[in-house]
Amino acid sequence: MKSNKYFPLLLGMIMVACLIIFSFQAHAEENSQDAMKSDKTGTNPINFTYDLRIYNEYQWLNTDGDGYQNITTMEFRAPILDGKWQFRARIRGVALEADINNDGVDDLDDSGFGDSDIRFLTVPYLNMANKMAIAFGMEFFFDTASEDALGLGATSLGPQVFAVFFKPFGGMFDLVAPAYQHKFSVDEDDGRSNIHQGLMDIFILKTSKDKQRWALIDPQAVIDYENDTEFILIDVEVGTMLDNYFGTKGHSVYLRPSIGIGSDRPTDGSMEAGYKIIW
Repeated sequence: MKSNKYFPLLLGMIMVACLIIFSFQAHAEENSQDAMKSDKTGTNPINFTYDLRIYNEYQWLNTDGDGYQNITTMEFRAPILDGKWQFRARIRGVALEADINNDGVDDLDDSGFGDSDIRFLTVPYLNMANKMAIAFGMEFFFDTASEDALGLGATSLGPQVFAVFFKPFGGMFDLVAPAYQHKFSVDEDDGRSNIHQGLMDIFILKTSKDKQRWALIDPQAVIDYENDTEFILIDVEVGTMLDNYFGTKGHSVYLRPSIGIGSDRPTDGSMEAGYKIIW
């Protein structure tokens, strides 16, 4: 993989160029995109609304001994530049405890702030007549962890592209969204590994007719080009709006269990619970 060391930089430059070019184009079917804003479930990845989320994920680590990681995330999203772009920011609190060698002693026992990230996303192509959209984004990952074990020790970039297909397979699903992100580090702490990964996933969503409940499945494949490893994560999520129960507007909760597959998996499984407010 060393012979491809310039590939991440080249890919990033190409995708940034695409972002700049497409951002000056008029979005197709803008009225259709405006109509999507009535959906407050927060499950449509190209529905640019104001959005505050708080969620907690408990992970069972793939270590020889007992190991867990608990991550509490606060996330904020907002439409910017006349709604043609979305800004997203995430900060994390992390608690980590792991017996890596199964000798009865915790090799890792830390808690504090984790890494943070921001993303800019745009939808240059949206055609509801064809029931399809294409989105481009650029994510920036920052080395903000308060302890070395709580972060990756690197500043990274993550250009991404995904398509959204509405009502595919004769309306069997509300949407299907295959995506690819290429993540690579541009600065690493001394003694920390370079980051060079490909992340592929396919997001499959089904909502109830009244748009009050939803279920989704999100299988993800991660290829670590730097360390020549790969693994799969499969997430399943169920959620419900709270408006009919508490008289709120745009409030919802969800549960998201996950399982890891492959000998290189970082986690055996996890459970995430979250609260969303969308306006």
